[in-house]
Amino acid sequence: MVILGWGGWFILKKFVPEMNLGWYPYLPATFLALGLLLTTVLEKVDKTNQRKLVNIYMLLKMSKLAVVLAFILAYYVLVKVNMKLFLLVFAVYYLLYLLLEFYAFYITEKKIKQSK
Repeated sequence: MVILGWGGWFILKKFVPEMNLGWYPYLPATFLALGLLLTTVLEKVDKTNQRKLVNIYMLLKMSKLAVVLAFILAYYVLVKVNMKLFLLVFAVYYLLYLLLEFYAFYITEKKIKQSK
């Protein structure tokens, strides 16, 4: 996520400077922090109780969505500049984050099944 974040910032700054946002550095940092929190909590959860694991995972996903919505609301209330552009860039990061998260969980589940 950090590589994608800095790469996206470089592309925007170099090729489309009018799309560069002041809050841009906070976007990848937010998604990196959310990803680290999600994996840390999931590592510490008792994996033998599948029902509890699913409940914790869904709670984390809802918490992540709440943080994302709070971030968007904070930008709207505090900055109010280039809202459409901000939402577009934010949506791209959110989709990239979901793809990377899916891939990480896919690899993890694949390793778990191979070890059994």
